[in-house]
Amino acid sequence: MAETDKQSLLPPRPTRKRTLGRSRKVNVRLLDQNTLSNESLQVKPALSERTNIEQHPAKKGRKRRTVMGAHPSTPAEAEQNEYERQREERIKRNQDMLRALNIAQLAQNLQTACMAEAVTARPACVRRPQPHKALLVKRETKSLEPTRKSARQGGREAGAEAANARLTENFAELDEHAATLSQEDYLKEAGIDTDDNTIRSDGHFHGWVCPEICARYGVAGNAAEAWEQNGGGKFTFKIDRSAIPASLKSRGWSDARAFSSTQLQKNPNTFFYRHTAPHEQQAQGEWTQEEHDLFLQTARSQGVGDKWGLFASYIPQRVGYQCSAYYREVIIPAGLVLDARFRMTRSGKALFNG
Repeated sequence: MAETDKQSLLPPRPTRKRTLGRSRKVNVRLLDQNTLSNESLQVKPALSERTNIEQHPAKKGRKRRTVMGAHPSTPAEAEQNEYERQREERIKRNQDMLRALNIAQLAQNLQTACMAEAVTARPACVRRPQPHKALLVKRETKSLEPTRKSARQGGREAGAEAANARLTENFAELDEHAATLSQEDYLKEAGIDTDDNTIRSDGHFHGWVCPEICARYGVAGNAAEAWEQNGGGKFTFKIDRSAIPASLKSRGWSDARAFSSTQLQKNPNTFFYRHTAPHEQQAQGEWTQEEHDLFLQTARSQGVGDKWGLFASYIPQRVGYQCSAYYREVIIPAGLVLDARFRMTRSGKALFNG
């Protein structure tokens, strides 16, 4: 096949249309410098056109477009020039008024007066005369307690010995300035008489829950039966949080109070230490004479000194920790019960000595 026939079979090549560079219509004329000899007829392009020309310089071989008939000053520029003129007039007028009032001089005088007053009011620095070296007396310095070394660096035994030494010194100082007395010696100094009818405690409560409460709520007759009939197990002071119902956790109680509320049948001592009987409401404030007499009656018949939950079951509307505080703060200092486990300060405070 001839070469001409191959070319005739090829698809026609698409024609390329020439697009205009700009779409906006402006009244422009392409001017040639050779056609216009009079430079006065040429009008310079506006500021926007000049900026555009500087940013985008014309390519080689392309003629520059020039806007004909554009006025150099627009109404907005004229209005701006009028505003600037008025502004300069106002500034000049204000400066004339300040010069007439002599404000600058008055401000300078005021600043000078304030600085002078501040310098006058400041006290002069007086240098204290130093005594002669021969007159100086060397002050006695107290021996400082040696700093305890780290147990990791110096050994745990050294740290324990230093701690015990400090505790011994503290107790010696305490005994020197505020010596404690036995309860009987304190009562003698205070002028409180005791006789054979005074209750003497061995530090233990020997009873069980109040019989009325046992009958009303079905509590077992003794501690061993109550423990075994309600689950048994090994006794521990650790609180079993799994035994606390969710309804009690929502009340905002502490874990100890919430757990003790579940121990009425199994461990009544734990229950009554923080709770009264379910049909009673806890009393607050000062003790009544009836409660005071009931306390002494229970202490005489059942003993007193521990198991405060069981002790409190005999005193309606009172819980175990209230009875313990009343015993330490009122009964012992008054000499109503003699308990050798307590020592007394001269101010009348009972200290448990185990």
